[in-house]
Amino acid sequence: MNFMASQLFAYEKKGDSAVILRCFSRDGSVRIPERMDGLPVRELAPYAFSAHMEEKEWMDAFRRGDVRIASSGQVEPQVSWENEDLADLPVLSGDQLESLILPQTLRRVGRYCFYNCGHLRRLEFSGELFDWGSGAFSGCHRIEALCVRVRPDGSSGLKQVLDELPESLQVEFCAEEPETPGAAFRREEAENAQNPAVYARLAFPEFYEEGVENTPARILETHVHGTGILYRNCFQGKKFDFVQYDVLFPYAQAQEAPSLLLRLVLDRLRAPYHLEQRARETYEAYARENAFLFGKYFLDTKDAQGLRWFLESVAAPLPDDAKAALADQLSEYAARREDAQATGRLMAFRREALPDSRRRKRLEL
Repeated sequence: MNFMASQLFAYEKKGDSAVILRCFSRDGSVRIPERMDGLPVRELAPYAFSAHMEEKEWMDAFRRGDVRIASSGQVEPQVSWENEDLADLPVLSGDQLESLILPQTLRRVGRYCFYNCGHLRRLEFSGELFDWGSGAFSGCHRIEALCVRVRPDGSSGLKQVLDELPESLQVEFCAEEPETPGAAFRREEAENAQNPAVYARLAFPEFYEEGVENTPARILETHVHGTGILYRNCFQGKKFDFVQYDVLFPYAQAQEAPSLLLRLVLDRLRAPYHLEQRARETYEAYARENAFLFGKYFLDTKDAQGLRWFLESVAAPLPDDAKAALADQLSEYAARREDAQATGRLMAFRREALPDSRRRKRLEL
């Protein structure tokens, strides 16, 4: 059997469940199966994806038969450590790990599970996962995106993860069960989102802590910088509070970079889950004040659907002269990028912005 294109998992039985010890793969993107040899996968072992795991202990257990190796949840009886195919399939650990999807069955992540996985950028996990071991994300400084499949009541272990990741990142929310109550409402709100399965998408700014010595008091004070800590505290118990998140926007305006504000505003307007009217108006006002920046973003990303949404939903209420000026600026930029489709849409938008009297005058000339 050829394992070269496979993902294999070393695991051990623990009661009526399975614990993943190691992954073998040439692909940096991994999906952990829900079952191994018929047993639900409940746990990732300590250091499971770290290059610092002590290999000898579990390899000896594998040779004794206490640890098994499987792919797609089925034990491969011909797999042995001496098997040439397996020996040539590398352990996936450290910087090799780039993206990971954890199963709905998982309940625990061991300590230092992703220790020094410096290239891990995306993690997807279930709302049923609340037990995150100490130091699980130590050395993971490039995570850009989280996707959490929240429970039907809206709860999850997201806060534990956010508290461990101070860097700027994006969080996607999707329902654990697609047909739970409210799912239709979520789908309707997600109509303009890039991924219809995602009903909310939020940007979280970074934060960092600084130790400052207070000499007269002979103590070391911890100062926290950045609005990221405020956004990470928008929870009511284990449920995320979207209204509290939106209230913080003025603080972000005062402290965060325009690129972060652009992501934050677009995420809320394009997937407006639990977005109250007052917050919507605040976000739309900011987008109109920075209309060229937002339009340029859609041209740079070649997002034709996003550009159409922006022109119809955000730019449309602008005064006619402002719309015409915006269309001229964006058309010039699109022309320099040789984007004929966007240029045509922007020219049409400009024509619609002209009052009827000015249209007739241009026709007469």
